Amino acid sequence: MKCELCQQKDAETAIQLEKDGEEQELYVCRECANRERVRRQKKSQRTRKGAGEMPPGVSISVSGVSSGDEPPPIVAAIMNAVSGLVEGLEQAAEEAGKAKKKPELADFPCERAEAAYRIGDRLHLEGLHLIGELEPVHRAMKALRLELVGVDADGVRNAGHVYRLRYSGSAELPKRVVEDILREERNARVRLFEEMPRVFGDSLCRSLAILKNCRLLSPGELFDLLSPLRLAAIEKMLDGITLGEIEKMLASIDLSSKEDGESQQERDRIDAERADEMNRRFEDVVLNERAEEKFL
Repeated sequence: MKCELCQQKDAETAIQLEKDGEEQELYVCRECANRERVRRQKKSQRTRKGAGEMPPGVSISVSGVSSGDEPPPIVAAIMNAVSGLVEGLEQAAEEAGKAKKKPELADFPCERAEAAYRIGDRLHLEGLHLIGELEPVHRAMKALRLELVGVDADGVRNAGHVYRLRYSGSAELPKRVVEDILREERNARVRLFEEMPRVFGDSLCRSLAILKNCRLLSPGELFDLLSPLRLAAIEKMLDGITLGEIEKMLASIDLSSKEDGESQQERDRIDAERADEMNRRFEDVVLNERAEEKFL
């Protein structure tokens, strides 16, 4: 039989469509099914009517979720994995005496980490952020006398949840810690997809809604919004944009907050142009069928 929407191609699948106030099952071609899915998503994600705008001062943020009062196992996992090294370092420190001056820290090179878990030379820990385990990781780093240093840009703290690991002394300890952190980030992403799809879906839909409708957008905000979308692109959950395009956007963002030196009027003009550009680019970016099965 022919597609009940276009009346041209052969019907390949069935969809539920509201017609005259009632849900009807229609047999349609694949192209019409995809078009209807995009239309439905665009309608559900729309936050303004026609050419209207969001009220001034309205903003939305993407935040993580804490899993309870009990400390997550990631702290024990990291601490136990390097306990022998820590004991050796503490013994050496006792023998040498406590240093009165804080040692200078160096950046541990992360360029060889697997590409999916870094952006440039920084570790990308969006998964740990979304499941609420980044704060315990910071506490573990402090206990190990290491530092995870994020990027603060345009008023956004730890934008995109990308980090450098800073250390002093031997590189053996930070090398093992990076391996442990990446293992936990990998596990966090699996948990998001398999056990916490609502959390993952919420972060994606919020990011898409803002990018489609924002009226002002700073570089730090853009970087932060693209972070969960990068995870979705890695999992092949988006239609309308590729992983390569998202990573190219991320690489092109200047996080130096140099626009802070401009007047408020000029900053608003630049942020407005950036917002308009992202509105156009993300207008037709939607969750694909695979994502819908998980999140909608």
